[in-house]
Amino acid sequence: MKLEHVISRFRLSPLSASRCATQGVESAVLVPLIDIDNGAHILLCKRHAKLRSHPSQICFPGGKVEHGDHSAVDTALRETFEEISLSRSHISALGQLPIHNTLSGFHITPIVARVQKYATWEHQSNEVDSVFTIPLSALMDPIQWQSYPCRYRGKPININGFMTSHGLLWGATASIIKKLTSTLS
Repeated sequence: MKLEHVISRFRLSPLSASRCATQGVESAVLVPLIDIDNGAHILLCKRHAKLRSHPSQICFPGGKVEHGDHSAVDTALRETFEEISLSRSHISALGQLPIHNTLSGFHITPIVARVQKYATWEHQSNEVDSVFTIPLSALMDPIQWQSYPCRYRGKPININGFMTSHGLLWGATASIIKKLTSTLS
């Protein structure tokens, strides 16, 4: 799927100019789309195993809103630069997906953005073990999504995920990707 085709099909909420007051932890992530070999890809990170929060999980660049952030876009762009040194000047925000609320009390605003084709970023940092891309066409393929057994609070459950060469993509990141792909279908 070509990136231009993906961008032309977006029906996203307009970018919010201000922060909203919510109970819980306000945060934002960048959902970075990049053209690789004439196909749309999503850029993802794998967090370091040594981190206390969400170790070794696959995620989007992003994090908590800080006092100086004026909007979710500011938060997503600041966090992206802090985590992988991807410059704001190489990112064009396109819109935002609906806020994703987690069981742990996070309110995540996903900012969908286009990353310039020749942008550069760090592939490792204090928080990030690796940075990689996945073709959007693979993420839109329902056969690629499987049910995986695990335990939550001592009880067996199944989670829906997408296996990558870097590990299982699941949780909030998977939910946000599902919202994005449903917008495109």
